[in-house]
Amino acid sequence: MAQGATDVHWVTSFARDGGRAILSADTDFVKSAPQVVAIFQTGMRVIHLPSKWAMAPKHMQASYVLMWWKRIETQIEAMNDRECYRPKWNISEDGELARVPLDFQTAQKKVKRDAKRAAR
Repeated sequence: MAQGATDVHWVTSFARDGGRAILSADTDFVKSAPQVVAIFQTGMRVIHLPSKWAMAPKHMQASYVLMWWKRIETQIEAMNDRECYRPKWNISEDGELARVPLDFQTAQKKVKRDAKRAAR
């Protein structure tokens, strides 16, 4: 199975079943071409947690998500399809999520190029 194929599969299935947003710290959703293309094709909205979140103890991960939850919900409702936002790594009463650019065009070119190479 190609790198990222399992993520592409579940994202596609999730969207087909009515899912609208992903909450993840997996950097593949902002950097890996197959996942970025899957976000584009499904119109998924992504909340990408900071990398420090993934390295934190479980109780800190839960606290962080709970502290940001209302703003995450608000952002998901306000954002457009195919957009990605990230909360800052802090436990603060205020603060906005920052937009994370996703390069769909480059990702699509890479996926097509990789498919041509695999077909040879």
